[in-house]
Amino acid sequence: MKFLPLTYFVFILCLGLSEQSNILGLFPHFGYSHFKVYSPILTTLAERGHNVTVVTYIKTPDPPRNYHELLLEGKGGTDVFSLEDHIPSRSLWTLFMEFYILHVEGQKSCEEFYNSPHVEEIIRRHSVSPYDMIILEIFNTDCYSGLSYLLQVPVVGLSSCALMPWHYARVALPDTPSYIQSEFIGFAEELSWQERLVNFIQSNGNKILYRLTEWKDNAMIKKYLNLDVDVREIAKTMTSLVFVNQHYSLSGNRPLSAQVKEIGGVHIPTGNKLPSIPKDIDDFLNASNETVLFISFGSMLRGSTISKDKFESIVSAVKKLNLRVIWRWDSEKAPFTSSRFIFPKWAPQFSLLCDPRVNIFWGHGGMLGTTEAVHCGKPLIVTPFYGDQFLNGKATENRKVGIVLNYETISEERVLEVLREIMRARYGENAKELSKVFRNREKSPLSKAIWWIEHVLNENIAKDLLRTKVVNMNWFIYYSLDSIVLLIFSAVLPILIIYTVKIRYF
Repeated sequence: MKFLPLTYFVFILCLGLSEQSNILGLFPHFGYSHFKVYSPILTTLAERGHNVTVVTYIKTPDPPRNYHELLLEGKGGTDVFSLEDHIPSRSLWTLFMEFYILHVEGQKSCEEFYNSPHVEEIIRRHSVSPYDMIILEIFNTDCYSGLSYLLQVPVVGLSSCALMPWHYARVALPDTPSYIQSEFIGFAEELSWQERLVNFIQSNGNKILYRLTEWKDNAMIKKYLNLDVDVREIAKTMTSLVFVNQHYSLSGNRPLSAQVKEIGGVHIPTGNKLPSIPKDIDDFLNASNETVLFISFGSMLRGSTISKDKFESIVSAVKKLNLRVIWRWDSEKAPFTSSRFIFPKWAPQFSLLCDPRVNIFWGHGGMLGTTEAVHCGKPLIVTPFYGDQFLNGKATENRKVGIVLNYETISEERVLEVLREIMRARYGENAKELSKVFRNREKSPLSKAIWWIEHVLNENIAKDLLRTKVVNMNWFIYYSLDSIVLLIFSAVLPILIIYTVKIRYF
């Protein structure tokens, strides 16, 4: 009997090992801000005993033992755009040009991925110890889905932003442009008829463009994997789950299928994981009780590239108010020294946003910074530059916790107007109320994601039960047009018969 505890321990250990799964993560997009959303999910799965192999540009510091990286060579993912590269309008031409840029980037990442030695290594590893699941980023290309078809492995898709227009069909998610805004758009919550028209045209137009460019993905899969496939069909038949980095409290209420799970804020650290605030910033915060504004334009934009006139406008406006500024400045040399300003090259953004001494956040509307500010209950000024930043900025205005200040309109007068408005007590109060709803969930975003992934891994039929047969339905039948035509015909036919009889005999 004295050996029972050891026997029991060995049994539990073996049970745990039997539930291990082999997971392949495909994240060949270069953006660090994208991968920051996915990294907690991948590392947590490894910490829970799963063998996780990840293709990425971004190296993870101190990864878990079961976490294996296949690093791509090339550009990393930080500070790649100038503030002067802003897009001043959301015209249809601009929106379709953004699609073109995304398409070109997607094809480039496909080429780099398939030309790397990692594809051959993945196939070799699968022949030795098969993968049970592929977790991949759904963004601007579906070329990676060729591997899921080759390996016959179910797919879990992750989106770091709102879903692109072409993602809805693969999970039969209702896409109603009369009120559901595309990732490319940024309007008030109730659309005017002009805005509905723009939303309708760009949403359906981008779907058509994506469909017309899918042949390139098919050709790439044929070239490198020797498969004659249609990525559109693979996406429909192989996708079991889609996680999207949003939450109804900020992004609005919209229909979701069982395949689509909101995990907005999944990247936000908990417990004692917050980076400490550097001493110089901490001393700056302790030096005064004035309102503190934190400015940061994220990892993809060089804050120091702001034009001289706009920089001087912001500085002049701040000096006229009871305000002090922490401005993340991606240069070793600060533009000037002042008791009211500090320009750190690096700043722990989330730690500062949740610090009670910081009062307002001015950012570019990236989903990470926006959700962090909402989580921490801080009002926002949003200066969007491209992509979903316009959508996110408008979402903060819809919730009355933020104000959109477009880059081209920055002037001393406009900055003063916005700062005075955002400093009103109601914005801080609204931000705190929104934070409560954003935080208060039945499960944390990370726990929710892990539960559903392991549910698909552990329950063999779950991946099939989650998929809806609607994705293969003809659009004519999907919209019940056959029934509508029949009903109209049934109603009109008697009238025609009566009319014909009346003309002929009476």
